[in-house]
Amino acid sequence: MRLAELMRRSGVPRSTIKFYIRSGLLPAGEPQGRNQASYGPRHLERLELIRALREVAGLPLDVITRVAEQLDQTFERGWETDADPIGEALRAIYAPPKRRLGREERAELEKLRTEVRSFVAGLPWTTDEEGHYSVDEIADALFQVRRYLYPELPVSALAFYAREAWRLSELEYANAPGGARVPLRARGDDVAEPTRRAILGTVLFDRIFGALRRCANAMRSIRISEGLDVPPAE
Repeated sequence: MRLAELMRRSGVPRSTIKFYIRSGLLPAGEPQGRNQASYGPRHLERLELIRALREVAGLPLDVITRVAEQLDQTFERGWETDADPIGEALRAIYAPPKRRLGREERAELEKLRTEVRSFVAGLPWTTDEEGHYSVDEIADALFQVRRYLYPELPVSALAFYAREAWRLSELEYANAPGGARVPLRARGDDVAEPTRRAILGTVLFDRIFGALRRCANAMRSIRISEGLDVPPAE
């Protein structure tokens, strides 16, 4: 397709597309004569991914650039590389906020990270522990739980949540409309579209599940405090 069609189908203006190409976010088109280039499905899928990362996930361009670089590595060399575009994006989206901590608190948080990393690596459904972008987020959240709610809550208490998370993942994949799509580990596969779906599925359904969980806890609290029946979980 020509640039005009790429603009129309993606909804991205010419100047932005040119900027993405100059920045390395988008591969250059295939030359077709003087000042002409042809673009294919890979360009359209990449633009859709960039829009999703910017507009839905709210990631800055420097992070999107890193994700794009890893997508290019995967496209050229397959999954033989250490590239992890999905993990790169999710690490940025769910990175815990920067906190001003004292020396003892920093030491405590670092110790907690080590314990959480060991816990996650020991779960029956995890693989390479170096790829666990969630360790920092879990450790930070547990640190805050101990600080403000339950000072003695052990890392082992997370086993319940880990078990239910895996169960929920199974249900989500089983019920995904059209089946869950994930990047294939083969050389030359364009992983932009499945990467987009994986990231957006995580971000958007996290919001839905979080909202439903807050609603459920609020309704349970109201029912208990007012002496109403509490329906059992199905």
